[in-house]
Amino acid sequence: MNRRCWSFTLFAVLLLLLTACGNSNDRKVHLIQETEHGLFYSPDSQETAGQAISVLAEAFEENYERISEMFQFQTSGKTVNYVYTDKPEFQSVMGRETEGTYDASDKIIKVFTPSNLAEPIVQAYYTDQIVHEFVHAVIQQINPDIGQVKWLDEGLAYYASKQLEQELQQKRTFGSLPSLEQFAAPDYFDRAGGDAYFYSGMMVQYIIEVYGIETMNEVIRNPQQEQMERILGLSIPELYERWRTDLLNEK
Repeated sequence: MNRRCWSFTLFAVLLLLLTACGNSNDRKVHLIQETEHGLFYSPDSQETAGQAISVLAEAFEENYERISEMFQFQTSGKTVNYVYTDKPEFQSVMGRETEGTYDASDKIIKVFTPSNLAEPIVQAYYTDQIVHEFVHAVIQQINPDIGQVKWLDEGLAYYASKQLEQELQQKRTFGSLPSLEQFAAPDYFDRAGGDAYFYSGMMVQYIIEVYGIETMNEVIRNPQQEQMERILGLSIPELYERWRTDLLNEK
């Protein structure tokens, strides 16, 4: 075998080995449950993931019509969900530390959920998560540009999943109001954590209460700043100040 052939063969073998190693933790998903509007897949067995997926599927169906009608959303297909019960595996597949996401590139909701959801608090957290990600799926299918306006994307998901409503009922204490600059900063959610979701949800709630859900649906379809200002009839700084004043008056 000449040197060129030997080098090519060695390269091919190394490439195959690297590919095999890279995919060693990526188990194939298979269908665990089908509902009226959803398909639920998992790399785990029916015995391992079936009960948890059944709980998620029930929460998904309970909220499907409400959320679809809220955002005037129609689709001909079923929503695809990937459910992992092994957190390290899920985060390895995602390539980051997260427990749930809507992947706009393949239009799939991907979540980590423990196989045991017997504890009511644990169950509520993960059923809220699947509904939250479904809201992302709906609004980003309506307009993918929503994902570029973080406060609007996350605020809508937090509001429509009713997570904001639960927070308000529990009267939890949150950090100080962000400035407009902080609120609009790309890293606001990384820095502020739960406060960012809460205040984004409160902003969305304010817009819906003052301007109506029809106006919010127009904003979703036209989320660019100049279009949003046209729809609402005021600038973003003016909107922020009105929301801030209203929020402070409620305290």
